[in-house]
Amino acid sequence: MSRLPLLRFLSLMMCLALWLPARPAHAQKKPQRQAPAVQKPSYQDPSMLEPEEMTVEPDETEIDDSSEESGEGSTRQGRGKKGKNKKGSEEDEAEQPAEMTETPAAAAAPPPAPAPVVRPPPPPILTPRVTDADLQAVWDRWQKAVAALDMEAARKAQQELVSLKDDVGALDMEALSIGFIRAAEGRRKANDTAGALQLVEHAVALSPNLPYARLALAEAYARRSPGDVGAYSRELKAALEVMLKDPRYRRPALADLGAVCLVALLATAAVVVGVLFLRRVRYFLHDFHHLLPRAAARWQSAALAVLLVIGTPLALRWGLVPVLLLLLASVSLYLTVVERAVATVLLVLAAMVPFAAGQIARTASFAGTVAEDVYVLERGGLAAEQVADRVRARHEKKQAGFAELFALGHFEARRGQMEEAITHYKAAAVLKPGHAVLMTNLANAMLATGDQDGAARLYAEASGADPSLAAPAFNLAEVYRRRAAVAPDLEIGSENQKARDALGAAQRLDPSLLMWQRPPEDRLLMNRVLLGPALVEADLPATEDAVAGDRVEAQLSRRLLGGGSGAAAWGLPALGALLVFGFGFATRSMKASRECEKCGRPVCRRCDKELGVAAKMCAQCVNVFSRKGAVEARVRARKQIEIERNRRLESGVSFAIGSLVSGAGHLFQGLAVRGAIYAFFFLLAVSGVLLRSGVLRSPYGEVPMYLKLAPLLLFLIPLHLLTLRGLYRRQNE
Repeated sequence: MSRLPLLRFLSLMMCLALWLPARPAHAQKKPQRQAPAVQKPSYQDPSMLEPEEMTVEPDETEIDDSSEESGEGSTRQGRGKKGKNKKGSEEDEAEQPAEMTETPAAAAAPPPAPAPVVRPPPPPILTPRVTDADLQAVWDRWQKAVAALDMEAARKAQQELVSLKDDVGALDMEALSIGFIRAAEGRRKANDTAGALQLVEHAVALSPNLPYARLALAEAYARRSPGDVGAYSRELKAALEVMLKDPRYRRPALADLGAVCLVALLATAAVVVGVLFLRRVRYFLHDFHHLLPRAAARWQSAALAVLLVIGTPLALRWGLVPVLLLLLASVSLYLTVVERAVATVLLVLAAMVPFAAGQIARTASFAGTVAEDVYVLERGGLAAEQVADRVRARHEKKQAGFAELFALGHFEARRGQMEEAITHYKAAAVLKPGHAVLMTNLANAMLATGDQDGAARLYAEASGADPSLAAPAFNLAEVYRRRAAVAPDLEIGSENQKARDALGAAQRLDPSLLMWQRPPEDRLLMNRVLLGPALVEADLPATEDAVAGDRVEAQLSRRLLGGGSGAAAWGLPALGALLVFGFGFATRSMKASRECEKCGRPVCRRCDKELGVAAKMCAQCVNVFSRKGAVEARVRARKQIEIERNRRLESGVSFAIGSLVSGAGHLFQGLAVRGAIYAFFFLLAVSGVLLRSGVLRSPYGEVPMYLKLAPLLLFLIPLHLLTLRGLYRRQNE
């Protein structure tokens, strides 16, 4: 029993020795959380413990309650103070977490500003260089694939051509489209309707502004499905629209139409004067006979009159209009005022035909002019590089105008020659500052070379110069979009809002932009991302060919007017026509004969002195119908039969010439205005059929012949039948 107190004493001393060195650290240490309560072991008899169990070191967390209570005050005092013992401080700092070792001054300091977020810049706008040789190489590859019957390679080449066309921003690849159309014709003859349709569709995709491609597509649709009227009528309408919009095709079409109208006008004048002369020539021959000696026979006077009126102008080569004028003058005393007025107007217009034809030749000329060079550059298709070389040569000689420099810069920008394009754009801006379309395209080139600020400024100026132009606002949205990609967080929202506002303004000006789809980020080509408006027709250089116009006017003046040029050439025949109109009022003073209202014979006071000045019947009709008992009944009956025969003959003649020319029968019946109108429209359709090949050739082909003839025949045949019907009804009233 004596050993038990000794063991207890030694155990107590060992616990104190282990606990006392750690106490200063606990005094300085600020616990992160409250230590868990120490569980006191249940009491056991020391005699029951093994020696090893009695020598186990207690855990630091298992401290005596009394020791914890006694050290609580010193621990509270040690909070927030720096330990004086350096070694103890290092141990404390090693044990404490990082946030617990901060001083009060450091804890009160504001947090440092976050580092700015660096965003990657947007992908650049690409401007790849594409030449005519690259396009020609793809076309040659397609031809080789077709020759080798490799349809897959041919299809890929076709798609590549369409893609290259969009890459270079070309409006039309006309030469390639014509090649596809001709290949489609071969497919059609081989009964490959689907293949032909596919080729024509590619032709339209390459040249949407080529009217012949649209017409070929309409024909392909009609062959595939004749009942689908909407499909090919839509393409016919599109072909007509692009033909009227494009000066390269509109001007030859208008020249052909003008030539047809002038030919119809000349023919109408000839028909009207000829019918009136045929109707009244008997009275002229009767009066002309009185001018000769009485010994002259009537056939002799008639032959001489015809020789003077018709033979002399032809022998002297006076031309068509003087011959018609002389014919009208010979019978003007026997015509009504309306007949003379209609004939005079037609002769005045016929005298102006050479001048009108010269004007058409001057204004319709397009091939070989500077305007055609501008047109080819703006289209951006094949052979444009040769035209660009010509324009550069003219620019070096200081001979290039605004339109040429603009078109040259536009072509170079679309082909990736940005520095040259900017140079020529600026040269064009010197000639015409403040041009909205020019500023927009120059801004596109600047944006593609990285000058966003300069591009944004030019876009704003272009919108101010022409508020109706959608391209500047649309392209300005791209500038704001690219700024927002690299802007600080606080400015991203404002830049995106500016981009949306600009895009909305562009879409309001051009609703077609609502369907625009942005290309993928790896294909941000300038010609696909930015809008580059083309030069408007009003800015094209003048295309009047004075030499061609003068040549045409001189030739027609020689054949129609007998020679001369200028106003004197057509002014004299026009003045002569007016004098002839006035000469017709001298009927009474010239004692000219007139038509008998019964039999149609001349009422001549020179032949019958008994006739009064206002007599309307010849001497025979007066004796037969007016004087009772002057002639026998059978004589009266014979005269009546003769009158009926003459009327039937007149009706037959009028119907015959009306069958030849619509309206001629009405002219012969005395309906001058109606007959002239019918004759003009009939002869207009006939002239269109005769001049179906046109007078000016359009590039790359012609309109199919059936499309020219079908409308003319649909107009000509009903008009002719209706005029004959009206004439027949009038004769049988």
